[in-house]
Amino acid sequence: MKQLSFSALLLLIVLITGSCKKIPVINYTNSSISFKIDGVSKEAKGNKNVFSAYAKEENIMMVIGNLDATGDQQISLMINNFHGVGEYSGEENFIGIYNTPEFEESIISKEGKIKITEYTEGKSIKGEFEFKGVAFIINIGNQNNNTEVTKVFSDGKFSATIIDAPDMIP
Repeated sequence: MKQLSFSALLLLIVLITGSCKKIPVINYTNSSISFKIDGVSKEAKGNKNVFSAYAKEENIMMVIGNLDATGDQQISLMINNFHGVGEYSGEENFIGIYNTPEFEESIISKEGKIKITEYTEGKSIKGEFEFKGVAFIINIGNQNNNTEVTKVFSDGKFSATIIDAPDMIP
C-alpha cells in the first residue's frame, strides 16, 4: 500500500510540474556601451560594467559605463527631463561626463546629444550619443600654463538594464 501511495504521489507531482505553463525568462545580460574618443574606440560590456539608473522623482536617467576593472575610466550620460524614446540635447537636458586617469579633471560635455531608440520602463534602455567635452587642466606652479583640453566623443551606442535609483528630493 505504501508503494502504491508513493507512486501515486510521485505521478501527481510529475503531472503538476510538467503541465505548468513555461514562462520565458528574459535575461538582460547584453548591456554594453561603445564609443570613440577622437577616433580611438572604447568599449564596456556586461551588467556589472554597464547599467542605467532612473531617479523617477527627479526625472533623471543616467547611463554609466565602467571601461576598466578598477573603475578609473568611466563614462556617464545624464538625461534631465527624461520622457522615454526621443532625442535630448543642450546642457539643460543632456550631460556627458568622462573620467580617466589621463586627466585630473573630468571631461564634461559642452555640446552634444543623446537619442533614446528603445525604452522599456523599469527594464532596459538603448540609444546613441555624441558630444564634445572639455577638461580644464590646472598646472600648479605655473598658472600661466593652464590648458583646456577638448575631446570629441562620436559613434556612441549603448544598451543597458535599468535599476531604480534612490530619490534625491527629501
